[in-house]
Amino acid sequence: MNFKAGKRSIVSSTIALLVAALIIITSVFSVAAVAQANATASAQENQRINKNELRLSSGDIMVTRTEDFNVTMDIIKANEITIIDGDETKTIMLARGKIADVLEMANVKLGENRISIPSADTEINGDMTVNIYDSVNAVVTADGKKKNVKLPKGNVVDSLNKLGYKVSNDDVLDVSKDSDVFENIDIVIQRVTYKEVSEKVAIDYKRVTENSQNLELGVTKLKTKGQKGEKIITKKCKYIDGKLASSKTTGTKISKKPVDEVTLVGLKGVATGGGAGTFTDMYGNTVSYSRVITGSGTAYTAPAGAGTATGVKAYHGGVAVNPNVIPYGSKLYVVSTDGSFVYGYATAVDTGGALMDGSAVVDCFYNTYEECVNFGRRNMNVYIIG
Repeated sequence: MNFKAGKRSIVSSTIALLVAALIIITSVFSVAAVAQANATASAQENQRINKNELRLSSGDIMVTRTEDFNVTMDIIKANEITIIDGDETKTIMLARGKIADVLEMANVKLGENRISIPSADTEINGDMTVNIYDSVNAVVTADGKKKNVKLPKGNVVDSLNKLGYKVSNDDVLDVSKDSDVFENIDIVIQRVTYKEVSEKVAIDYKRVTENSQNLELGVTKLKTKGQKGEKIITKKCKYIDGKLASSKTTGTKISKKPVDEVTLVGLKGVATGGGAGTFTDMYGNTVSYSRVITGSGTAYTAPAGAGTATGVKAYHGGVAVNPNVIPYGSKLYVVSTDGSFVYGYATAVDTGGALMDGSAVVDCFYNTYEECVNFGRRNMNVYIIG
């Protein structure tokens, strides 16, 4: 009997559990029905992007992942996209997508001559501002590229800058910067940049001579070897599309001074003045000189039209010298040491064997042989005056 009673007790308990289960199942189905009704009601606000993503009405995106029967849900927060269309401004919240998606949500239409900046195919990468402009068709050449573009209506420079060309005040355009764009406008932008450039430039050394009484007349000897100097020249360079157009020197600094090359010239046996002084010429004028050389003087002649060592034709007043002692082109005044014979003003234009071997310091040209005989050989003062 206890066994049977026990059996009845078990059956009663089982029936009670079944009733409870039916109640729970009925409640679950009721809750599911309500959830389904709510989902249907918000279907217009929420949009499924793909299998694992749901775009919420707030613009956020819910991403679900299932792994080992565990479901993880992440929320990607929406970005704030501001659309400026003339005097009208709209704000759309969207986590990701393209500008075209934002415009569709805002019910903003583009057209043949109506554009957005950034363009409709631009990916959303944060809070952004989208401008809507009326536009014109244009051809723009810049930075080595020629493109067919749609330019926002308005001032040329403003329109180019809105499209991202970044025109500077220095850049050169083939149309007026102050004009407005128009249909089928063709614009060439030349980029102008400036750069400060420094370059090292060699400075030539000077060649100077010094008289030496220790060397035979006409003999030369290097005393100091010449060394080039160096200077740094700074220039402001202008480049157009990367090519140098002009440059202007803005500064010069000597970084290394040149060293003069000094050559000793032998004047042994020849009297030379100790320095600058003055003399009185044949006309009674007082003339300054830088140096005077005293030594044997001779005379020579040549046929008409004969040349000299410097290439000029021989003429009265052109004299021969040792160019190591008296440089070609020097201006001279030649007179005997006692003043009794004056050749006068002369220019060093020629040379000869007697001058180079030191047996004479000057050889005066005359047009005739008779004048040369009259001159003979005599001691002369050769004043260097220029």
